[in-house]
Amino acid sequence: MNNIDGQRQLDLPWIISLPPKVPFFTGRRDLIERIDEQFHSPGVMNQGMAVIVGIGGVGKSCLALHYAHTNVKRYNIITWLNAENQISLQNDMVKLGQRIVDAISDPTRSIPPTLNTLKTLIEQYQKTPAIRYDLTSDSLKRQSRDTQLLERIIEVVKDVLDQQLMGGWLLIYDNVHEVKMVNKYIPTMRNGHIMLTSRHRSWDDAIEMDIFDRDTSIEFMQRVLGIRHDDNQQQRNDCNNIADMLGDLPLALIQAAQYIKRKKMNVATYVNQFKSLYQILWQQEAPSSSYKQYLSEKDDQCVIVEQTVETTWQIAISQISRINPIASDLSTIAAYLSPNNINRELLVQLGMQILHVSENDIEIALNVLHDYCLMSWNGNYYNIHRLLQLVIRHKYQDTGIDEVVLEKLFQYYNNVLFYDRRNIQQTLTNVTLIEHFETAKNYFNINYKRDGSNEADCNHLDRHVVNSILLNISQIYYHLANLERAKDCAEEVITTLSSTDDSSSGEHENQKYQFSQAIKLKGKIIMEMNDYDHALIHFHRALDLERQSNDEENTSHIEIGKTLQLIGQANCRIGKFDMSRQYLQQAIELQIQHLGEHHLDVSKTYLWLGRVSSKTGHVNEALDYANKALKIKQELLGENNLDVAMIYETIGNICRENYKYNEALKHFEDAIQFYKLHLGESALKVADGLHSIGRIYRQIKDLDQAMSCGTTALNIKQKQLGPNHVSLAYTFDELGLIYMAKDDFDNAKDNLIKSLQIKIKQLGEHHVNVAYTLDKIGLLHKANKNYLQAMESFNQSLEIKKKRLSEDHASVAYTYHQIGVIYKEQSDYINSLSYLQLALKNKTEKFGSNHVQASYTLHEIGLLYKKIGDHKEALKYLQNAHDIKVQQLGQDHIRAIDSMTEINHIREQMQRVKITIV
Repeated sequence: MNNIDGQRQLDLPWIISLPPKVPFFTGRRDLIERIDEQFHSPGVMNQGMAVIVGIGGVGKSCLALHYAHTNVKRYNIITWLNAENQISLQNDMVKLGQRIVDAISDPTRSIPPTLNTLKTLIEQYQKTPAIRYDLTSDSLKRQSRDTQLLERIIEVVKDVLDQQLMGGWLLIYDNVHEVKMVNKYIPTMRNGHIMLTSRHRSWDDAIEMDIFDRDTSIEFMQRVLGIRHDDNQQQRNDCNNIADMLGDLPLALIQAAQYIKRKKMNVATYVNQFKSLYQILWQQEAPSSSYKQYLSEKDDQCVIVEQTVETTWQIAISQISRINPIASDLSTIAAYLSPNNINRELLVQLGMQILHVSENDIEIALNVLHDYCLMSWNGNYYNIHRLLQLVIRHKYQDTGIDEVVLEKLFQYYNNVLFYDRRNIQQTLTNVTLIEHFETAKNYFNINYKRDGSNEADCNHLDRHVVNSILLNISQIYYHLANLERAKDCAEEVITTLSSTDDSSSGEHENQKYQFSQAIKLKGKIIMEMNDYDHALIHFHRALDLERQSNDEENTSHIEIGKTLQLIGQANCRIGKFDMSRQYLQQAIELQIQHLGEHHLDVSKTYLWLGRVSSKTGHVNEALDYANKALKIKQELLGENNLDVAMIYETIGNICRENYKYNEALKHFEDAIQFYKLHLGESALKVADGLHSIGRIYRQIKDLDQAMSCGTTALNIKQKQLGPNHVSLAYTFDELGLIYMAKDDFDNAKDNLIKSLQIKIKQLGEHHVNVAYTLDKIGLLHKANKNYLQAMESFNQSLEIKKKRLSEDHASVAYTYHQIGVIYKEQSDYINSLSYLQLALKNKTEKFGSNHVQASYTLHEIGLLYKKIGDHKEALKYLQNAHDIKVQQLGQDHIRAIDSMTEINHIREQMQRVKITIV
């Protein structure tokens, strides 16, 4: 390569055959440097050849053309060869031979033998019309199958180039489809350079070309539209929106920009009208810089078309269909998935189920799609360009094929998208499918009536299945504590079914059932968001629908029982224990009547009755209900069942709430042993159990054991759920309390702040769980005697609780109690007594006057009167508190002992006063 590293040889002809320059060429400097490196750097693989690969419309040809025009003075010959198929490539190689012969036509100059041979062959070619091409129309027709003369001409053209008879050269083989076919038309590169563009990745050391990055897309749009860089930010935002819609694909961007210019349209208008414009644009509006491209060889004919987004990818899809029909079908399935992060296993499963082919067939098809740049692989996932998806969807819209694909996809999602508490990792894996379902669902919503009533036009699609999937997804998000997403899914089903008007009574009953299920699920979700009033509204609405059902079997009664149970749950959570008990009793009676006493629904209702009894201080009754639930599940499920182990946790919580710590520890340890044995040492249920045990150890002052349990639980949760899941916040809360008990206030603060940050991020700053952490931060400041900061935290908590719960909620009473204590420490006795009395009133109303919770506030009021010096009143409140504690906890409990100590101290003071007076 003697001369091509410098300037062309001026004593030799200059033959340039290129399409026009590319206007508005933008970016790609790194790729231009790669091409130069391939051409000029010694030691690179395939020196002298640069292969540019990428998806259709990414700008491969534009890059090659820009490089050629930029370096036009470096070569004596630069020619553009259409290498889409053998017809077009043979034609362009012959035309190159013709141009070489025309350039040496000076009769006064002797020519080398090889050039003379070429001249003779070209003259023979021109005199033999039987094998010439008709170049007068928009098609190239081979009029004879005798190609010997053509092949001979091409071989001699290659010899001319190899012998450097015409100086340095650059041949550009554009849009190479068949690698083997094009190899025989490539010279040896001893004296020139080869550039190829292809959608096929099989070339060694190919230069991979990607879509524009966003900044380049915006710069490109601004240049084409004549928008100055210093123009207003809104225009840049509009260009950004176009780039986002078009996936930063250069061909789509130039088509959009030229359409906007030609129609004198505002950029923002194009953005707003994109959905209605893109089909016209892609099919009819070829960019002015496009050149003619050859489609495919068929019956010795090659059709020439203008290059648009539509035609570019239709060509590619057509080629793939001939090479591997399964690959073409697989790309059709992928068109209805999310364009990014497509799991290989998902494509294999869908391919096998929808196409009824083997896994090996799918593997081969995926390799073909990757090799031809219709899909890319990043090492973990496949990706497909969103515009290619739109082209495929448009191709099959109204053909019935889209309906079949969607039906199969929805069936698949309905089978796999559900919450499996026994395999949380599988559930988390399935969450990645939700985005793919959303893509299919959005297409369905746009192209078919939302109410699913156009069965004549949509025989294969069933809105009922889509709603079923949405409810399953809502359940997944609900159990993963992503409550906003869970609520959105439930609300979508409610909105869809609210507009349904189906005359079929059977279908109407199905829709009404699904409607009530969606309302009930939304109620459960907002109950977890601590919006109990609206949760109860939804439960009662579902109950009304279920009572109106025409179902003659037990289904409606079973659902009514579940709804009554949910109403009981909600009332229990807001402290309306009598109301809760009333609804739970109704539920248990209905369930026993229609399901029998030995049913899982009955067991669940017994558990909630046990919780109500526990909250109201009836510990024996609570344990009796819990043991009934346990017995049912043991009989139905066996000892080695997850649900049985979970009841051990419930019994453990009942014992803990009622200060039976040794019994609580035993039940939690039994549950954890089961989880470790059946779910593994690192299961989330193990972490939950360790969290509860750590809490008990903290309460009995075994702080080292508490810390060990808490840190182990945290490590498991971080491994399974990542750093920002809301479940971690609860363990950070507990660790904060443990550090506080150890007087390690810095670490206590760090953990509580981590909890607060996660809760605000995941739940919102006004969620009641945020208030619970603010309470703990208030306790920390109180322990440090930072009373102003403590008061600030408790007041923030109180504000949230009053909005989210109610002013008479038990949790509000807790915060009243803490504010009263702080006022006492600040010697503001009037405010202290006021808040403590508010706390006592709430607790008495919620739990009864003999509940241990009431005793804590009675104790504090007694200490307040002691500090004031009113020993008589102090003794009255402290004695009342002590009596309750002895009754509920036993006289040897630490809290009963604390009260007795204070009583004795006051009595001693009163005795000393009497002696002094005497």
